[in-house]
Amino acid sequence: MQLYRESGNPMARGVSSFGRLTKINNSGLVVTVVLMVVGMTIAFPYFLTPINIETMAMGFIQEAIMALGMTIVIISGGIDLSVSAVLPFTAIIIGLLFNRQVATPLAIVLSLVLATLIGVVNGVMINRLRAHPFIVTLATLTAVKGVSLVITEGGTISGFPQEFYFIGQGRVLGIPFPVLLFVVLAVLFSHLLRNHKFFQQVYFVGGNQRAARLSGINVEGLRLVIYAINSFLAGLAGIITASQYVSANTGFGLGSELRVITTVIIGGASLSGGKGSIGGTIWGIIFLAIIANAFVLSGAPTYWSDVVYGGMLLIAVLLEEYMRADRKALRRRNWRDFLTSG
Repeated sequence: MQLYRESGNPMARGVSSFGRLTKINNSGLVVTVVLMVVGMTIAFPYFLTPINIETMAMGFIQEAIMALGMTIVIISGGIDLSVSAVLPFTAIIIGLLFNRQVATPLAIVLSLVLATLIGVVNGVMINRLRAHPFIVTLATLTAVKGVSLVITEGGTISGFPQEFYFIGQGRVLGIPFPVLLFVVLAVLFSHLLRNHKFFQQVYFVGGNQRAARLSGINVEGLRLVIYAINSFLAGLAGIITASQYVSANTGFGLGSELRVITTVIIGGASLSGGKGSIGGTIWGIIFLAIIANAFVLSGAPTYWSDVVYGGMLLIAVLLEEYMRADRKALRRRNWRDFLTSG
């Protein structure tokens, strides 16, 4: 028996995995994306060319991969700011391993293990200290960034082996490998959130943590796994970035936590937990990728894009708070009417 499903309309059994993945109850965002595509195509006739679509996808691929993990974290009622530090840290670690002649497969595994351990540390501290995830992950972000600066002394690490280039630059059947990897991961996590009992419990924990604990759910264990997965994906994004640039430095992923969180919230997740979907996040990714591409095509300064992302996140949060207050007021009125009618 399934406890919870991703927010969205029920899918027929015969619908394909990709169809189930992107079918969400967020028609407003979908319509907005369609209108943006139409507008961009009119303004820039080459917007829908294969080259520009690939540029748009690859330009946002790191945030897209990290957004998958952040979706699960936010559904659980948490948040993770440390991803923007885990990304460059992992790139730096794998660069150091390569400089010490460690084989590529082993270097990748060791780097991802270290990235995952950062998530485990986040989960342990949140569980043991009973501190808010915002505070814990902010501290982790600062600490990991500091470690990265100490390791690199503010410089850039190079000397990556050629076989490593494929991860960030290779193609499979003409499709960039990072994009293909994202699609596989998106389908996987969408399936898990829909059909796997362990991941369905994430919605229960995010909706009402106390009730989840009383029902027998291991909230602490679930949280540990969620933050570990999130850091693993941030580490994977770091490896892809290092492969793309064939180098590593502390500037990688700067401000990515804002873009990732904005993507997830715009995709329909609630910062209070209990709501969200991988399908919604994908539409959020497309939405922000189009905005980023608009800055590039128009020649506008790209650093203004973060101002836009921050503004959209603020608006989304304010709208959520307004709707939540409206729902509470409606429940109070219904309860008052029930009492007076009796």
